[in-house]
Amino acid sequence: MKKTTVVSVAAWMALALPVFAQSPDPNLLSPYHPHTRIHGAIRVYGGNLKGQVEIWEQGFLRFQPDVVFANNFTTSSEGSIGGLYALGVDVAPAGDDAKIPEKLGFYQVKGYLPLEIAVATGGYEKRGTLWAIQIVVNKDNPLTKLTMKQLDDIFGSERTGGWDGILYTSKYARPASENIRTWGQLGLTGEWASHPIQTYGYIAPGFEIAFQRKVFHWSDKWNENYKEYVETREIAPGAEGEKVDSERMYEALSKDKYGIAWGPLLHSKDYPNVKQIDLSEDGGPYVPLTEANVQNRSYPFKRDAYIYIDRDPSKPVDDRAGEFLRYILSREGQQDVQKFGLYYPLPGGVVDEQLKKLQ
Repeated sequence: MKKTTVVSVAAWMALALPVFAQSPDPNLLSPYHPHTRIHGAIRVYGGNLKGQVEIWEQGFLRFQPDVVFANNFTTSSEGSIGGLYALGVDVAPAGDDAKIPEKLGFYQVKGYLPLEIAVATGGYEKRGTLWAIQIVVNKDNPLTKLTMKQLDDIFGSERTGGWDGILYTSKYARPASENIRTWGQLGLTGEWASHPIQTYGYIAPGFEIAFQRKVFHWSDKWNENYKEYVETREIAPGAEGEKVDSERMYEALSKDKYGIAWGPLLHSKDYPNVKQIDLSEDGGPYVPLTEANVQNRSYPFKRDAYIYIDRDPSKPVDDRAGEFLRYILSREGQQDVQKFGLYYPLPGGVVDEQLKKLQ
């Protein structure tokens, strides 16, 4: 018998939009209907996503009143995946993308990878909201747009491969011949053509891993001239630490005609001598970083909030984790995101992709 595919209203609406943008309206999503009645504790370990997790818990209890949440947010996101295999917790929220060592530790114990579920779109510019990554150059630079592949060629270096899960593969290899090291390689002429490109960016793990995952396939091979900076809270006391404060990066770029940097809009907006670059997924339209384009996910360098769970691929999802995640990905759960206002709700097409992982 031929299998019939059922398309949700949310997915149909998403298909009616351009393929690079989807409506994030939670009202288009299916409401939550419990598959199973849950009794007892759901153990939550990791980050509280600035309070969003507790908002979801309150909403879930309206449908599952016999549940008790046992929360431990003391480790924040850094301990989330460790909690899955070391402590046997049910749900591990994480603000940051999982790092290769974290996934490798889980794999060595379990023999499979943790299941990653996107639960909200990251923020636009607010601190602590998984802000979208912005690419900026000096205001005198005539460049206006770049592809994600060009970001790899500018900020990255030649490599023998990249990571696919916890397996390293030459599929993501890139030769030195693809390095972009002068502005002329990007089509700039005249005085710009022969000038080297000076790269700037962050080294703080959460931000750096998001960049490496999206652009380098988790490789850690950067351009040899890459200048690294960190958020103010991560600098060492005194003048030596002050030199690598992220604010110094924008000050340097404001004076460096031949530089390019990545970071958050929340810092760059205070520096009128830098300008933003529009980005394109390779072959797609060039999209500026705006709040609307982060919400509709058309901006290529958006980020996500994740929840990780221990799901043996040969077995069904555990009822406790599965029911809580189905709530989060429901109309009510994404309305919770919209009302809380820190992150953005997921559009229907993305919700459907995440729900398929729970089947």
